[in-house]
Amino acid sequence: MPEFPTLQQLRSRLRIRHLVLLDELGRVGNLHRAAEAMHLSQPAASKLLGEAEGLAGQALFERSHHGVAPTALGLLMIDRARLLLNELDATHAELAAAAKGATGKVRAGIFPVVAHLLVPLAVERLQATHPALRIELSEGLEKQLLPALRAGELDCVVGRLGVEGADADLQCEILYDEATAVVCGPAHPLASRSRLSGAALDRYRWVLPSRNAALYSMVAAAVSARGAGFPQVAIESSAMLTIVSLLQRTSLLSAIPLRVARALADNGQVAILPLALQARLHPVGIMTRRGAHLAATVSLLLEALREAAAAI
Repeated sequence: MPEFPTLQQLRSRLRIRHLVLLDELGRVGNLHRAAEAMHLSQPAASKLLGEAEGLAGQALFERSHHGVAPTALGLLMIDRARLLLNELDATHAELAAAAKGATGKVRAGIFPVVAHLLVPLAVERLQATHPALRIELSEGLEKQLLPALRAGELDCVVGRLGVEGADADLQCEILYDEATAVVCGPAHPLASRSRLSGAALDRYRWVLPSRNAALYSMVAAAVSARGAGFPQVAIESSAMLTIVSLLQRTSLLSAIPLRVARALADNGQVAILPLALQARLHPVGIMTRRGAHLAATVSLLLEALREAAAAI
């Protein structure tokens, strides 16, 4: 196997077809099927793979009669190939948009905690100043959004920082630290109470975000301080729209971000209960790939998020 190439050699010899082949082999694990997908003969695909391995300085796949399996370096190269191909796709989309007179596109992943207030306000500001900008929002949790960010499928993720999976390869910017409010529907029997007893709290069950042990602990500490037992969770949901709808239709209680609770209460959609939660969850912020170049469109969205965060 050739010796490890210099950076100049890598830049001059690496071709997009090498990246596409690595991506296809990572998907199908078979050289013949990868060649078919790329409309190549198998010998041509085999030659292309040899070139890629020559650039890497060692084998990227182990061959067998069952197909090919990536080595540890092969897995790394597949991930890098997919990241570069996703960046190429984004560049193509920006060029196509520019050809149509638009000003580009930005792709953001958003956690449910910011989907109701922060992100809509930021998008409203951005649409007012850059109406031709296309904004793609993907709502989800960290297990879906952070891998997509790392793979270059998203330009940024907005949500709580410090979540599982937010490692050192991500750049994190805090927008605000937020308290949590206990809420109920506007017609709930507790909605007009100025003080809550443990007995009153024990009568009602809760709707809380799925698998959020920190929030449950905060709620449990608050209700036990009033003499109530552990909160009984009837429904788990991370979707703010679902939580608000349930509060309006049932006697459930919930705990949601204070800024969101105030906005909903101002519109008569929920009532904020006099039950203070002493601890705080992780701050809300922006995550991007560390060291990645941020397109002008992404920078526009980030600035709009900063302005919206300062205004709420």
